[in-house]
This record gives sequence, structure tokens and C-alpha cells, in this order.
Amino acid sequence: MALTISRTDSSSGELSSRFAVMTAWLTGLSSVAILFSIAASQILLGAALACLLISRRPLDFPPRLGLPLVAYAVWTLLALGFSDAPVAGVSQVRKLFVFFVIVVVVNGFQNQKQIWRTVQGVLIGGVAAAIFGLGQFGSDYLTLAQQGRRFYENYIVHQITGFMSHWMTYGGELMVVLLLLLAIILFATDCGKKHWRWLGAFLLCLALLGAFTRGIWIGTLAGVTFLVGYYRRWMVGLIPVALLLLYLISPSWLQERDRSIFNPEAESSGMARLVMLRTGLRMIRAHPVFGLGPERVGPLFRDYVPEGTTLPPAWYGHLHNTFLQIAAERGIPCVFILVWFFYEVFHDNVLRARCARSKERALACAASASTVAILVAGLFEYNLGDSEVLMLYLFVISLPYAWNRHQPAPAQPA
Repeated sequence: MALTISRTDSSSGELSSRFAVMTAWLTGLSSVAILFSIAASQILLGAALACLLISRRPLDFPPRLGLPLVAYAVWTLLALGFSDAPVAGVSQVRKLFVFFVIVVVVNGFQNQKQIWRTVQGVLIGGVAAAIFGLGQFGSDYLTLAQQGRRFYENYIVHQITGFMSHWMTYGGELMVVLLLLLAIILFATDCGKKHWRWLGAFLLCLALLGAFTRGIWIGTLAGVTFLVGYYRRWMVGLIPVALLLLYLISPSWLQERDRSIFNPEAESSGMARLVMLRTGLRMIRAHPVFGLGPERVGPLFRDYVPEGTTLPPAWYGHLHNTFLQIAAERGIPCVFILVWFFYEVFHDNVLRARCARSKERALACAASASTVAILVAGLFEYNLGDSEVLMLYLFVISLPYAWNRHQPAPAQPA
């Protein structure tokens, strides 16, 4: 059930109809462009939003998501107001614009066919990004081999990025696309030609492994476990077996990366995260309600580092943990608000998946699995700080609401 916002209706006019068509095209293009260019995607998003408003169509918004999003925006503004440098955090206020993805995706399409075509476009774009990243990996591997340099130590300082600027952003996008594709394979039973989808999933998995992003691996595993458990609960027991087999057949450098998950002290990145954890907790204890302010964690980081701590080589612009970062930046209440939003998304879509059919069930399961994955991966990286990952996630969780909005009315009995 969606909350309808009443507006003056002039959509019967030809101009309004044209803007409605433009909105659908721009929404689809913006969704696919996330995988290639954040600037292009946000420009298209702004254009889609403008066309949607000009078309003067009635707007729907998922009712259970509205209140936590408003609360999150308000608390962000309060944290900005209590900051010692409010101007420095204005960029985080501007970033709230990306949440309009929900408005545009839910309202921008005119029918389910347009929605499904956009989903297919995002999947094709994700597979293209995976193939491009695998090409980067092959080039890096051959270059290091020709130079006689050991692969692992030299590769972890600069991993593949696909079309993105950083491997964490790239890995986060691949994670969401893979879960969307896997949900369609498992639950969209009327789509046909699954062998092509399995090939796409295989390429996405290879690119994820090549990205070397351990937190993303764990988040993806959590999302996949949810999907497999929802599909056939008994199959969850096969996942540890599959992981063991994957480890045994992996090359030595991939096995070494796997082992580093359980030994954070072995690498500077793991040691740095432990320092960030202790430093972040000191920030939170000092400013538990409104935090240090948006974009103040990085500049003030060294002021809160425990005495006598040596900083391992790493980037200390944020805390590499979504919940720790939000608490330190905007206060503990803001974390609870964020968790509230995730809970509503997960709860709403789990319920929807129970009674939905085929494609809608697949989209609802993808939204739930992506939420699980984002939460788990967020323990190891500030993934919501990447607009690309956030926009793609918001696109996926908006799909079930958009699909349901255009659900054909049941036939009336004769």
C-alpha cells in the first residue's frame, strides 16, 4: 500500500504525456548509467525528477520508508548545525539528493515492461563492468609477471576498478548487481534462457574475486546465503562446502587473500581498521548525540587517536565502517534511524516476497538480499559514502514498489 500525494492533475494533456514518456526514458538511463558514470547518472536523475514534476502525475512513495528518511535528513541537518565547521559538511547535505532515486523509480515508469527493460539494462551494464574489470585484472597480472614482481603484495595496493575510480566502489556495485541477477535466476521462473544469466553471474563472481575486496566478499556471501535460504533452506548447508572447494582450487594469491580475513594484523589495512575502530569509539564517546559533524571525521581524526598509537599506512579520511562513521559524524541516534530504514526495507520486502508472483517475488528478494549485503559489508567499509553504491542500492529496493504500482487489476467475476 503506497502513500499517495495529491496534486493537480493535468496529465491528460499531450505535453504532460510527453513528459511522462521522457521521465521513463531518463529514469532508465540514469539507473544504467550508475555503473559507468556517477556524474551522468545524477544529471539524468535530476532531469528525470524535473520531467516527473512537470508531468504533474500523482506521486506515490513507500509509506514505511518516508518517516525514517525524513528523520535521517533532519538529523543530518542538526549534526551540521552543531558542527564546528558547518560549511565543510554541505556536501553531505547535497548527497541527500540521491534519495530521490526512490521517488523517480517508483513513479517514473509507465508500465512493468519499462521496469523490466531497465532491470535488464542494469544487469547487462553490470556484466559489461565485470568483463572490463577482468580485462584490467589480466593486464595487471601479465604486467607483474613480466616484471618478475610477486603478484599479491603489488596487486593489493591498486586493485581493479572497472569503470569506477576505486575498487571498493566497483566491488559494491558488482555485489548489488550479482544479488539482483541471482534473485531473478532463482525466483523469476517465467523468464527463460537461464543459461545466459548463469554465465553473467559467473562473470560477476570472477570480477568480484578479482577486485580483492574482502568486506564485499563477506557482504555478498551474506546476501547469497539469504537468497539460497529463501529458495531452498536445506541448500544453505552446501555453501560452506562450495567455499571450501573454491578455496582448494584457488591460486595461492587468492588463498592468501582469504586467510588475511582472519588475520587482520598481517596487513597494514587490517591494522589501520583496528586503529580506526578505537579512534571512532573515542569520537562517539566525546560527541554521542550529534557527532563531530558531516565531513569532520577525517580532519579531526588525529585529535582522537589514542596516545602512543602508530598509524599504519592507510587513508584516514573516514572510518571504513558505515555505522561507526555515521555515529562519529552525526551521532548515535542517526545510526538508529539508519537501521530503522534498513529494517523497514527488509521487513516490507520479505512480506511482499511471500505472496508475490515470479518477477515481483524476484525483485522483492533482491531488495531484501541487497539490504543484508549492504549491512554486512558496511561493517568493513563506509559503503553508503559511495554515491554510486547508494544509488544502485536505492534503485534495487525501489523496484518492488514500482512493479506493484503497475500490477494489473484482478479480473472481475462475470
